[in-house]
Amino acid sequence: MRGAALLAAVALAGCAQLAPAPTPQAPAVETDESRQVAALLGYYQRVAQLGTDDQKRELATATQGFSRERSNLSRIRLALLYALPGTGFQDDGRAQQLLEPLAAGSGALRQLASLVYGQLAERMRTQKRADQLKEQVEALRAIERQLIERGQEPQPRKP
Repeated sequence: MRGAALLAAVALAGCAQLAPAPTPQAPAVETDESRQVAALLGYYQRVAQLGTDDQKRELATATQGFSRERSNLSRIRLALLYALPGTGFQDDGRAQQLLEPLAAGSGALRQLASLVYGQLAERMRTQKRADQLKEQVEALRAIERQLIERGQEPQPRKP
């Protein structure tokens, strides 16, 4: 009887170790990250509507914040500022560098980083293609100018 009770106790203890322990903090972390993502999106919209000087001040503040605390939140905030189109400080490459360490993984902040990282990669590919097309157009214009210049040269007279 004692052996059976001991065997049952060992079996139950083993099963208890196999079952995942409930993580009461996981939903709180997810909720906190979700709030941070919502705050970052609101921040991005707000900064996009600011004037040039205010945007530069925000960039300086975010840069200082990231230097002090290299958290995921401060990293994404700074990357969003660098990704802001139409600013004098837009730097898609720098934004991608900031986001690259976060672009893989799970969690709301990492998913946002991955989304923005992908959008930046696509924007950079599109810009590269546009630059290539501009170069091709310029090369065609140069050829056209050469042809026009050749056509305007006086033709030698036939005797």
